[in-house]
Amino acid sequence: MEWMRRVFLTVLLSLTSLASAAAGETLRVAVPVADLRGEPASALAQREHDPLEETQLLYGDPVEVVEEKGDWVRVRAVDQLEWNHHGRWEGYPGWMEKKILSSFSGEWEPNLAVSAKWAKILALPQTDAPVLLELSLGTRVMGTAQIHPAGGGGSPWWKIQLLSGGSGWIPAGQASPLVPGPLLFEEALALRARCVETAQLFLGDPYYWGGRSAYRRDWTAPPHVGVDCSGLVSLVYQANGISIPRDAHEQWMRAAEIPEEKLSPGDLVFLFDPKDRKRVTHVMLYVGRGRVIEGPGTGDPIRESGLAHRLRESEDRRVAFGSYLP
Repeated sequence: MEWMRRVFLTVLLSLTSLASAAAGETLRVAVPVADLRGEPASALAQREHDPLEETQLLYGDPVEVVEEKGDWVRVRAVDQLEWNHHGRWEGYPGWMEKKILSSFSGEWEPNLAVSAKWAKILALPQTDAPVLLELSLGTRVMGTAQIHPAGGGGSPWWKIQLLSGGSGWIPAGQASPLVPGPLLFEEALALRARCVETAQLFLGDPYYWGGRSAYRRDWTAPPHVGVDCSGLVSLVYQANGISIPRDAHEQWMRAAEIPEEKLSPGDLVFLFDPKDRKRVTHVMLYVGRGRVIEGPGTGDPIRESGLAHRLRESEDRRVAFGSYLP
């Protein structure tokens, strides 16, 4: 766990602690992974279903302060859209520890997303340089320049603006530009293929209720890392430059509905509550060849299954199909 201690100390010591947080102020997450809690209470020490775990945020994610309460602040995670809490579209509401937030006020506009499962931000553009941060897949960062090694050999690097005011470097192959707008047909096919490849990185990882971060076996202390069903889908999309709502029901609300025969790789399959045919409670990502990737639930790993088999298992539930991809 030495790497975790080093990463968190590097980040926290480089920032000025918040003396207070004013309502309406925008702050940013200053650690690799942060919990958003239903109440101002820390996560359970053991990795198990925690009903207070709402969602997770990643380094640099913005939050809007609602109120302060001791060492905690109630916030809205403005980049994770949500409807169910208050019957309106808003940033995901919850509580965060004040110490893990930064009042960074400089210009910081993310234009890249980490595409590796975990990426090292290095002090210099060379593989043996000191590690400044390790960031989860899906983390959005601000790249300010790209350089190629002298002589034309080797892979290019992105220079990254850090919240501390300094900078770091990431191999260009571990971060992808955010999707700018309409895509050509070939680009859309490539985007769908990348979404499937990204989802496959999670296969075999343990499910984590409220999780929205990449898993790693050597990370054992809270905040725990991993994904639930909708966290998997939203993180896969974010890593490929596309923002969608956080939870399964809202993902269905915003998706373009399609018939099953029009499913293409990267599209979504929604299952409704068997007792409430208007409420989505599960989402799966279609990977082609009649198969899906999903986070089944607590105690089961992220898995790939046959769609027909999953629908037979869920024949008492309403099913819908949706797409965010061209």
